[in-house]
Amino acid sequence: MEEAVAGRATRGRPRSERARSAVLEAAAELLVSGGIDAVTMEAIAARAQVSKATLYKWWPSRAHVMLESLFSRTRHTTEIDESAPLEEALVSQLSLVTREFRETETGPLMADLVAAGQADPDIRAALDEQWLRPRRQITTRLLRAAVERGELDPGIDLAAAVDQLFAPVYYRLLLGHEPLHDDLAATLTGQLLNGLRTGLRTGAAAPKG
Repeated sequence: MEEAVAGRATRGRPRSERARSAVLEAAAELLVSGGIDAVTMEAIAARAQVSKATLYKWWPSRAHVMLESLFSRTRHTTEIDESAPLEEALVSQLSLVTREFRETETGPLMADLVAAGQADPDIRAALDEQWLRPRRQITTRLLRAAVERGELDPGIDLAAAVDQLFAPVYYRLLLGHEPLHDDLAATLTGQLLNGLRTGLRTGAAAPKG
């Protein structure tokens, strides 16, 4: 089965990109069509025409395959111009995520994954590794560079600032009490930066945590 997709892959050789793409596409199709419960290693292997042994050689759990398949379809949400002015770059990053949640199947799937992650440590770990961490690293770089340029208060807690920026988007996604509208990214970014610049305007040092 695997050979029909990937040729003769043997131990020690680089993973077949063709087989890997087939696996990720299969996992994504199962996730979109059937939800989290449909994405089993057996179902992925059958759809991608690879062996379960191959899956476990490349990924530690079904959660990691599932999240990487989702990330492979949403990679564009991390593609921003980090050389742009800080506010523009942050608005762009947040807008990409907001629109993805609002306009595609990613929103409902993400809500389901967050809920499932409360009881499944593999899903929780994969969410952190495949989804949260790449986006948080981008935002942290942007904020740290702004601090180094003297644009933001040097005493800010970067991790808390990233939470302040993204948390309302996930709050609205999960609870649905307010819409993920087009202006949300600019509003959240503007309000955050106004707060982070306060120490510079007043001459007072902001607390670190």
